[in-house]
Amino acid sequence: MKKGLLLAGVLSLFIGTASKAQTFHYGLKASLMFSSIQGDGMANGVKPGFQGGLYAFWDLSKDGKWGFQPELLFTQASAKKASNFATYFVSDRNTYGNDKLQLSYITVPLLLRYSPIKNFTILAGGQYSYLVNADENIFKGNRDALVKNDIGAVLGVQVAVSTVHFFGRYVYGINDVLNVHPADRTDVHWHSQQITFGMGINIK
Repeated sequence: MKKGLLLAGVLSLFIGTASKAQTFHYGLKASLMFSSIQGDGMANGVKPGFQGGLYAFWDLSKDGKWGFQPELLFTQASAKKASNFATYFVSDRNTYGNDKLQLSYITVPLLLRYSPIKNFTILAGGQYSYLVNADENIFKGNRDALVKNDIGAVLGVQVAVSTVHFFGRYVYGINDVLNVHPADRTDVHWHSQQITFGMGINIK
């Protein structure tokens, strides 16, 4: 939780500094998210979820083509065990556990903006997510299935229409998010993936 609060503080510092710039903007955004946890014992396919919160952006170049965009978001996601889950977690699995995982994160993307033409922007950067709540019981002894920290690489595009913009993004989780590794297997890893489609509106 301390890491999440630290990143939120850094984000606030960025916004406080950038608010003095003439090109500073901020607003609200919401998106439909399709996410999954890919790895041994987890089901293929994506599950629907939600992501929404605050964003800000400002120019880094005089021509307005390059910029920076930090965000502070709340994320709701889900995942599901595969039918072969017991094959990988023979002694660790909770026989009476649920198949689904319901997950809530605080997410902080830090993105570089590039606008080759007016009203069209390419976004790329990193994303940190802190797991604040997990409704799941797939392992014995109430052990958490997932680690708290999820770091991802982000690539997306957005199109602006006046003060409104529409966007699409893909996020690939870089670190292994599996918290319980089988004692006899060193090759079992889980990684998160997200595809989001949404819109934002500038308040300023």
